[in-house]
Amino acid sequence: MRSRLPRILLILAWLSMPGCDSRSPLPEPPQLVGLEQGVVEHLDRTYATLQQAQESLTGIELGAAYGDAAITYHAYDLPMTAHSCYQRALDLDPDTARWKYLMAMIKVQLGQEAQATRLYLEVLELIAEHPPTLAALGELKLEVGEPEVAGSYYRRLLDLQPNSAPALAALGKIALEADRPQLAVDFLEQALSLSPAASGLRYPLGLALRDLGHTDRAIEQMKARGDAYPRVANPWLDEVKSRPVGARIALNRGTTLFQEGLFEQARDQFEQACSAAPESATAHLNLGSALAKLNLISEAIAEYEQAILLDPDSTIAWFDLGVIHASLNQESQAIRCYDQALLIHPDNAEARFNRANALRRLGNYLEAAAEMKMVRTLRPGNSTAWLAEAVCYLRIEQRNAARMTCIDGRIATGNDARLISLSARITATDPSPTTEQLASHLEEIEQLLKVQTTLELVETKAMLLAAQGLFEEAIEWQNAALEAALGAGREDIARRLTGNRDRYSRGVAASDPWPEESSGATSDSGGGKRSTSQ
Repeated sequence: MRSRLPRILLILAWLSMPGCDSRSPLPEPPQLVGLEQGVVEHLDRTYATLQQAQESLTGIELGAAYGDAAITYHAYDLPMTAHSCYQRALDLDPDTARWKYLMAMIKVQLGQEAQATRLYLEVLELIAEHPPTLAALGELKLEVGEPEVAGSYYRRLLDLQPNSAPALAALGKIALEADRPQLAVDFLEQALSLSPAASGLRYPLGLALRDLGHTDRAIEQMKARGDAYPRVANPWLDEVKSRPVGARIALNRGTTLFQEGLFEQARDQFEQACSAAPESATAHLNLGSALAKLNLISEAIAEYEQAILLDPDSTIAWFDLGVIHASLNQESQAIRCYDQALLIHPDNAEARFNRANALRRLGNYLEAAAEMKMVRTLRPGNSTAWLAEAVCYLRIEQRNAARMTCIDGRIATGNDARLISLSARITATDPSPTTEQLASHLEEIEQLLKVQTTLELVETKAMLLAAQGLFEEAIEWQNAALEAALGAGREDIARRLTGNRDRYSRGVAASDPWPEESSGATSDSGGGKRSTSQ
């Protein structure tokens, strides 16, 4: 769960510029509205202590005072003031790794990923093998679509800590995205053996097992899915979490419970936070997330709407509200919510992706394709966005645009298997494909099938065989796909597969490269996955 920061506080903080010394004026204190009296008193004491330090200390000692104040502001979701104080701490004491690490966290929250990366790398120059920094860099690189780079940091973490469940879990998910299901299973099962409560790993493990053809085990794992993930021990972050008073204590407890998948207990804590600080948008947002996890949808909507009323610029609240409307098939309301999130944060790839999916479900394929194009421009390694854009072009009979999107996507993603598959399907359903084209695609698909026997690849091979006039072989492969779909309880997919099997029985090749039921690849990014308390 990554933190996002609500604006229930009116913040007038000056960002310090590099080169400040002990004679530089103090940053202006934040002006606080809607906080508990105990929190206000805590922040007032923090600023008064910093004023005294400014008058009596110099150099590294003054840097430590600024860093300590920054931790308090960080703990209360005051990122601009925390940024200002961390920067002053670094100006006065540039060789303290802790300030660099915590400043990097603020940079991530402010959307400054490149600057955060630089700071994390500087931490590693000071502490070559620092587990929290290696994990943070891995997570950051995954979020910006650089899985290979992310993997290098997680492997370093694993070399340092061979029983690191977080590293094993991340490497498992990276292997899954790289279409290496057996490696993914190996990593994820090892992570779960070390951290059995990490229910968030059950779903990716299920996907990997499904790709290997272990349908029953896959279903069992998917049913056990949750939101708890293994985490690296992080004393610096623990200090931030332990700093607050008042409602923030309940928020922090609730966040921990939420991360462990204990949603009933998390709801209790978030309700306490709302009672203690009814004007806290963060408390209402987190309560909404817990209620959504408990499938109390109408109550969750009310909490998200209250969070938005208190903080209209809460991207997460708008996004999560959109996800709930989409789950209720209220696509227009979902789009309105995603639009609001994008007005606040235009580069929010998840909101743009979900907006595109809602447009697709409404049949607005051209606009959906344009949105998906923006997603993969923001995240070039996002193979799902490339695939979804190509599928949208197919829906409006722009086959060449779909084909070129697959080609460009293969280059950008390092030959993603699903883009290889869709490219083959487009050729297989062309009016007059050449023998050479079909043979080339079939060779690629057969190579992929040696690594992973997914239903999708099996169906693609059947399409290619039928396009070559090899209908008996096509029927055999289609029947194998049909059995797998029925075994997984996917009667919707089975109905579609039956349609193409009947075509092959009549000696007719497939005509639609990507039937609508196939587009599970374009399912929405989920909401309510994280609470925003640190």
